[in-house]
Amino acid sequence: MMKTHSLAIGCVLALAGAVTWACGPWFPTQTLDDRAATLAAVPQNTFAFEAAHLLPATDTLAAVETAPFDEPSVKPDLPADQAERVKAIMASAGAAEALDAGKDLPDDVRHYVAGAVEWNRATAACPAAPENEYGQPSGKPPCATFDAAALASAQAQFEAVTALPPESSKARGAWAAYMLGEVHALRAAGATGTPAFATERAAAAKAFQDTRARVLAGASDAQGLAVASFGEEARLSLYTGDTACLWIDMVKGEDCVAQLAPTDLKHAIALYAAQAGHGSRGAVESLAAIAGAVLAVPEQAQALVEGPVSQRLLVTYALARVAPQSTDGKPDPVLGALLDAIDKAGPDKVAAADRLASLTYELGRYDAAQALLAHADGPLASWVRAKLALRRGDRNAAAQAYAEAAKAFPRADDPKASLEPGSVHQLMGERGVLALSRGDYVEAMTRMFEASNAVGGDGNVVDEDGESAGAGYGNDTMYIGERVLTVDELKTFVDANVPTASAAPKADDKDVTAASLLFGDRLRWMLARRLMRAGRFDDALAYFPAGVDKRYAEVDLRATAKAYADDVHDGDHRWTDIGKAEARFAAATVARDHGMEILGFEQAPDFADNGGVFQGGSGQSAATLKGDLVTAGERQRFADSNAQPDRRFHYRYVAADHAAAAADLLPPRSQAFAATLCMATRWMREGPPDYDEAADGEADKPLNERSRRARIYYERYVKQGPHVAWADNFGMNCEPPNFDRARELKRAQQVRAVKQFVRKHLVIEIVVLVALVAAIGALIIRRRRRRTVA
Repeated sequence: MMKTHSLAIGCVLALAGAVTWACGPWFPTQTLDDRAATLAAVPQNTFAFEAAHLLPATDTLAAVETAPFDEPSVKPDLPADQAERVKAIMASAGAAEALDAGKDLPDDVRHYVAGAVEWNRATAACPAAPENEYGQPSGKPPCATFDAAALASAQAQFEAVTALPPESSKARGAWAAYMLGEVHALRAAGATGTPAFATERAAAAKAFQDTRARVLAGASDAQGLAVASFGEEARLSLYTGDTACLWIDMVKGEDCVAQLAPTDLKHAIALYAAQAGHGSRGAVESLAAIAGAVLAVPEQAQALVEGPVSQRLLVTYALARVAPQSTDGKPDPVLGALLDAIDKAGPDKVAAADRLASLTYELGRYDAAQALLAHADGPLASWVRAKLALRRGDRNAAAQAYAEAAKAFPRADDPKASLEPGSVHQLMGERGVLALSRGDYVEAMTRMFEASNAVGGDGNVVDEDGESAGAGYGNDTMYIGERVLTVDELKTFVDANVPTASAAPKADDKDVTAASLLFGDRLRWMLARRLMRAGRFDDALAYFPAGVDKRYAEVDLRATAKAYADDVHDGDHRWTDIGKAEARFAAATVARDHGMEILGFEQAPDFADNGGVFQGGSGQSAATLKGDLVTAGERQRFADSNAQPDRRFHYRYVAADHAAAAADLLPPRSQAFAATLCMATRWMREGPPDYDEAADGEADKPLNERSRRARIYYERYVKQGPHVAWADNFGMNCEPPNFDRARELKRAQQVRAVKQFVRKHLVIEIVVLVALVAAIGALIIRRRRRRTVA
């Protein structure tokens, strides 16, 4: 089986693992992408979790293993000077030389290193472990070419260590016991088919058990030998006649598994389960190899379902790693055979009713799954109940079952937990999907937020093993918050769940990035931008970070948003038109320079969640909101919350609209008029186009919206504006608008207009003036006459 240690000389071998390197962009699968599939998904944990929980550890023994592709490392447990001496003594020719060279070492260390020297001599001709596809050892083959005399000498030295009093052998007592197990295991491998095999195998097992006992009593275990001894003892049970059934044989589907005695298999499984329960990755892969091989042999599977641990291993392996259908679309006969074997064993033999119910659900045996749930409880069982209720179309019962599952969520450190964290997150997300399908939008937000918060970071799960795209709970939460909840619903939710932002990092922290934002911070920021888009500027400011916080931007976003809000207000309320135009252009500039940070949509069409680099990867669209799990209310709310305009980088259009509105109030022949339209044109030309539009310059396709607007702005300039030196590069090289010159021009135009009016209507003006003077004179004369009469 899989080896994690070559312990005679203290080396740690890496365990094979699957790693996939992927090139970006990476977009997680969202639970809302295919809601029917999400709610029909089979409740399950990963096999690694299930294997580690077959027999949870009840003591303090811990595995010491090197992760795949990492360099082996050994934790020192001797003083530095002794460690250097041991390293030098290991080059000795034999035990006598090693003992002589280590006279000043502690007795246990001295005899152990002498035994290690002899072990190396004894096994020098043994074949190396075969490598798997990753270039890593995949098992330890039997060795029939060992030096018997050197092996006997090694045994004597190791026994000299174990014979010492416990207080005198703490450094190497467990090591020596482990190596005695290796000595007897080596002899057993060479004695297969003879009476000596059973004797040596029993002696090896006893030595490995002694290893664990010594470590529990306080002996040094820097290399994790106690946990490794479970696996070494398990290997002793995997012999068929005169052949060892190795891990690589099982993975390749060799027929040696069919020849193993069921009792031996059960014993090996129990030991590997104990090893996995102490955190051994190697044991997990060993259990996977056994389970996969056994399921291919129906007779062995039938025998193993009689044991609770071995039955649970087969069920959880089948659930996690065996596809329910073959490549031809037909049910996998292996799974059906397993269920039939358990059914044949009888209901009193069912070891994990909740797991078995999930497997029967996956295979479409819904009545059997329902019957099994009568004998099962806990969150996994409730989860399966929810699935069966959904299949019946009873969403209320499903919601109740989900709630029952949530109430029974295990603690993170519970060794008997029935759900791993990833499964808990999935269940939370499914509750959100179900609530959304029932039109309970705030409840959906609550459940998705719980999942996102539990995941941490941006709320999305990255699958480090490369086996899937991960899970986008954070993306789903942002979709509901931005496109389904009303602004007031979102504000109430944020106030209740994220009342304050996290503290800003220190000013001298150079490693600050957006990735360090908590999910709640991202939610507050999204709300701030949504309030800004709704024109609720005063409400929005409190949700932006105060001061410069480089997790968000290089500028003070609260001050920037305040400046934009003031400019928008002044654009409608200053005393003069040019004053209003100046404010409108200022708002335009802020919108263009910082629109993503203060106005941008988290998802479509701006995709602030990826910095606008990709137009996609998160959220939903009108095209995806199909099926009976999407309510009419959700579709309407989605439509009502569309961007205006619904274009990529929509804030650039907003900026251009502000600039064009500024031009409306400027003298058409002013430089400022030309400059504001030039900037509006420039912002439209900066691109890029939406993915579904023609690229710039594609003559055989309709103009994209940016190019169409840019043309309108330019044609307006040509029709109304003045000639400027940079007209040939209009929309490329633009001068800043000079509003003071625009004011001078307007005053000059006003004076000129008065003069023209006077020249054009001089006769009329004289007649009116004479008439007015005459009228005033007549009025004065009349008043004097009245006074005289009086």
